[in-house]
Amino acid sequence: MASTLLSLRNLLKETPVALKVCSYLHTQQTPLLFKASQQLWAEPMKKKKKVDPGVIAAREAKKIKRIEKEIKRLTRFGRILKPVAEIEGVKKSVFDTKERRRGSAVLSFDESEHRALLHKSWARQQTRYWHEEYQLCARLRAAQEEALAELRAESEELYQAAIKIDYSFVPTYFEGPKVTPPIKEHVATDGEYVDTTRKY
Repeated sequence: MASTLLSLRNLLKETPVALKVCSYLHTQQTPLLFKASQQLWAEPMKKKKKVDPGVIAAREAKKIKRIEKEIKRLTRFGRILKPVAEIEGVKKSVFDTKERRRGSAVLSFDESEHRALLHKSWARQQTRYWHEEYQLCARLRAAQEEALAELRAESEELYQAAIKIDYSFVPTYFEGPKVTPPIKEHVATDGEYVDTTRKY
């Protein structure tokens, strides 16, 4: 055990950094188990400022006076309610109430069958219309791609001119100045504004 402590002392002499990272080094029953406790540096105590007892008493008196003044105002005028103009309206719509809801009408068998057939015929007509529009767009797109391919085979300049966007399809016209002219002798405010919020 003594030889272990001597070797440990020599190790600590060779590496003085170990003394800086731990405050106490000790071993337990076996010499192979070492434990080092961390150094906990404390901040120096701040000196308390001496406050005049008269200043503390004045603060307490001011606080009590403010509370008494508020109590007196409440007992005299009562609770001041917020004006109706400042109250947010109820988000629930008037039409969502039960009184405004109308029950579903009871239809006869013939009327319900007539409406179902009408709905089906309308769906068939719209499906046919959509297919015709889709096929027409596909034919136009294929014809356009074929024409552009033939044009590119003939001349690259004509192809580039053909795929160029033509802004004349959407004409734009502006009137008046593009930029607002400055006002003479106008001093711009630097973030100043007047708060008109009511306080109650």
